Amino acid sequence: MNVIVVGGGLAGLTAAKVLRERGARVRVLEQRAEVGGRVRTRDIDGFRVDLGFQVLFTAYPAVRRHVDFAALDLVAIPPGAVIRKPGGADRMGDPVRDAAVLLDTLSASSLHFSDKVRVARLALQLKVPPAHSLLYGSEESTLDFLRRQGFSYASIDAFFGPFFGGIFLKRDLSPSAGLFRYYFRMLTDGEAAVPKLGMGELPKQLARGTDVRTNVRVTRLDAAANGVRVQTSNGVEEASHVIVAASPPEIRRLTAADVPSTPVSSTYLYYGASVQLDDETRLQLGTSGGLINNALWSSNTNAALAPRHAHLLSVTVLGDPPLDDKALDHGVRAELSRWYGPDEVAKLRLLSLDRVRFAQFAQPPGFERTLAGHATPWPNVLIASEGTSMSSIQGAMESGEKAAAILLGDVEAMSRPRGA
Repeated sequence: MNVIVVGGGLAGLTAAKVLRERGARVRVLEQRAEVGGRVRTRDIDGFRVDLGFQVLFTAYPAVRRHVDFAALDLVAIPPGAVIRKPGGADRMGDPVRDAAVLLDTLSASSLHFSDKVRVARLALQLKVPPAHSLLYGSEESTLDFLRRQGFSYASIDAFFGPFFGGIFLKRDLSPSAGLFRYYFRMLTDGEAAVPKLGMGELPKQLARGTDVRTNVRVTRLDAAANGVRVQTSNGVEEASHVIVAASPPEIRRLTAADVPSTPVSSTYLYYGASVQLDDETRLQLGTSGGLINNALWSSNTNAALAPRHAHLLSVTVLGDPPLDDKALDHGVRAELSRWYGPDEVAKLRLLSLDRVRFAQFAQPPGFERTLAGHATPWPNVLIASEGTSMSSIQGAMESGEKAAAILLGDVEAMSRPRGA
């Protein structure tokens, strides 16, 4: 079997890895200069800056099957968060895994005591069924689900909105409650972590040992006597099978297959500092109505992300604000000044401002009905995309795994439920 994979993101790299390990000849064609798709890390003046704030959930089943955690040298982000509020902040965590925050969590005024009890009860409730089954159920939004569980609007506004809004990229919690339940379970089953040298190490590991050609754009696919003829910017190649693991517009252009393509945007600002403004290691949640959804001093847990004696702050702003870069930076600094004071914030240097206009595809209640299959109108051509599962690292890797399984005739992997 001779397979060409179009696209070197997580879906394509996972497909190629599975096929290579099962003895197929595989080549990945990536139009960018490096693999990873939206999961990349750049060196900016000695700072290791990811393209957007991303973390790896170590409980993701597909990740556990295909990633060598030890080789990534993962650094865990402490569970919980700091809820920023006028005049102060509440520090909250998981007292089961971090006893040091027990008193802070109990005394935090941002969540009523009854809501803290509901969080514990929800964790126990979601721990019982198989994790993948949590994706299914009544079609309702995360907000409606939380209200049905009895959570107050105050707790939703202060904690659930910014915390899970940072995962969904929707602070209004309009995405599917099934996703919320699944992510909640992933957070309780494992850790949120980042490779010591940044998230770009994940696709690099998946690509290791695979024939990857970068700076190659696939212009069209044609049927051939023995499979598929692949027209590229570097000439023509032939393969028995092709897996297209590109962006939704590219999948449509090359295969005519339809995948979810309604974009959800997010914007990320990274700041460097030569002095430590904050020693907090947890995710910090901004107040509603502001620009900052969440922020993290990444270098406080992972010093390798910043040069010696320097510090790295990442800030997430949801959506694509109608402000130019200078005005957006000014607005974020104004909010940070309420946390640290204007004199301290003046010491921050903007390293990168990234507007990721397609950070996820929209996943409202019932989005499962819009998911694509792996087949295309073309014989011997499949797709691999998070658009067959969910917009996440799990979704991308799971899709690549299943596309490879179809070519290999691996019934067990093909029949594995979404999210399992």
